[in-house]
Amino acid sequence: MKTYELPAETKAATGYTHKVILDHTDLTNSSTNTAQTIELLSVAAGDVVHSAAVKVVTHFENTADTAFNSTTLIVGDDGTTNRYVTSTQVNDNDGNKVTYKAHTNTAPHAYTAANTVDAVVTPASGNLAALNAGEVHIFLGVNKLTSL
Repeated sequence: MKTYELPAETKAATGYTHKVILDHTDLTNSSTNTAQTIELLSVAAGDVVHSAAVKVVTHFENTADTAFNSTTLIVGDDGTTNRYVTSTQVNDNDGNKVTYKAHTNTAPHAYTAANTVDAVVTPASGNLAALNAGEVHIFLGVNKLTSL
């Protein structure tokens, strides 16, 4: 996984401040039907996450097993696991796959204590470590109220 702070021009144009690249090699859980939580970004007290979006660059799949046809992604924190992006189908073999999804759950959230923004990836069958393709970009808009 790679996390980048976006350049000032991109921040001004889009409102997003961070980009996270998550690909199939980051999914290491080999337990069947078991979700994996991945910490995307640390946030401090006084940080506000005001927006989030997912762009599926390459849908997740196990190219040797077309029956492995459902993998979902949510983005949130330990208080509300889908606080920013609700369940999003990111598997290539499912008829309900999604390519783009924006902040769809709660309003912007201000943190009163340090936390992390997390992605939770869940297979409906099989194990995540068996995936051999897939990449998503997760965009986050974060403002630091302590800097204002």
